[in-house]
Amino acid sequence: MVRDEIVPLHAESFFFVSNSGEFFQVLIYDYYDEEEYYRKLSHDEEAFVREVDKLWLNMQSILDEGELYVNGVRVRPRVIFMDVQHRGSGTLPYFIWIINFKGKFRRGVNIYRSVYEEEVLEYDCEAYWCFPAGTKILDVKTYMNKDIFGNFMVLWARKGDKIGGEEEIKFRLSPTFI
Repeated sequence: MVRDEIVPLHAESFFFVSNSGEFFQVLIYDYYDEEEYYRKLSHDEEAFVREVDKLWLNMQSILDEGELYVNGVRVRPRVIFMDVQHRGSGTLPYFIWIINFKGKFRRGVNIYRSVYEEEVLEYDCEAYWCFPAGTKILDVKTYMNKDIFGNFMVLWARKGDKIGGEEEIKFRLSPTFI
């Protein structure tokens, strides 16, 4: 089975931040797969597992190329789950990764900082951040557009926008959680 090119359609990411300093990220990429390569692959368990392993390692490699810091201390994100599914059609696969890392929070202002290579998007994307109740998001530096709703934040960019580079989120956790 030979895989023809698949076309990226959309990406979304969900970040869940705990009071303990643990971050969970659910990253989902939607594609258009005209030849239904991934649907056909799902009927060959060994080949499917090999492809999932390859996609898992590719994402881990991308994560390893970037830099993440929590309060100035580098943290190492790890892929802890990966799967390929479809959205009602063999031509619409989506890839899902669950990523985990942990930093040490402190009283007062905390800073999450990421450094990744800048890129121009080939698709629309959104990132949803959910901080613990009572968290105050103080400042956000990013190329992406942003909306803040209390302890929730939505970042978004559209096809053709630049993303990446150095991004930073400053926030204060509720004093009752420290």
